Amino acid sequence: MRSYSLLAATAALALSACASDKPVERLCPPAAAVAGVERMTSFRPGGGQDLTDVAFTARVDNVESVCQYDDDGVEVAMNVLLSAERGPADTTRQADLQYFVAIENGPGNFTAKEIYDVSLPFEGNRRRVGIVEEVDIMIPTPADKDFSGIRILIGLQITPEQVQYNQRNRGR
Repeated sequence: MRSYSLLAATAALALSACASDKPVERLCPPAAAVAGVERMTSFRPGGGQDLTDVAFTARVDNVESVCQYDDDGVEVAMNVLLSAERGPADTTRQADLQYFVAIENGPGNFTAKEIYDVSLPFEGNRRRVGIVEEVDIMIPTPADKDFSGIRILIGLQITPEQVQYNQRNRGR
């Protein structure tokens, strides 16, 4: 009889610990670069796709995020590290590109997408440059109040030809 009361007391103590007023810490929705559009190669106008025709290459190098939940949803502050490298056909000494931030709530269900313009100048003798873009987004609370299917996808806004080039040149 004594072991049953000890077991019941232990269970009651464990349950009371679960009912504390301590807020439940939630993880940020994952934020990452999308494979296949995380890099791009820009060729000189009218040229071919030979290495000598490359104006610049660019890529999403890293994404870091922190978030804060409230009754309206989750506010996500991200640092998106973009880099570019000059190619032999560069004449402008600048990499002009676009990147996107998209919200996916379940596979293939995109609820928002924003496109950002950025210029990365190649100053002096620099062949490679980088920039950290600060992006703040607010993701409203889903109807089912479940954030577990939400992902934040980041990529370069590229043409179908550039996607094909990336597919042909994986690992380079």
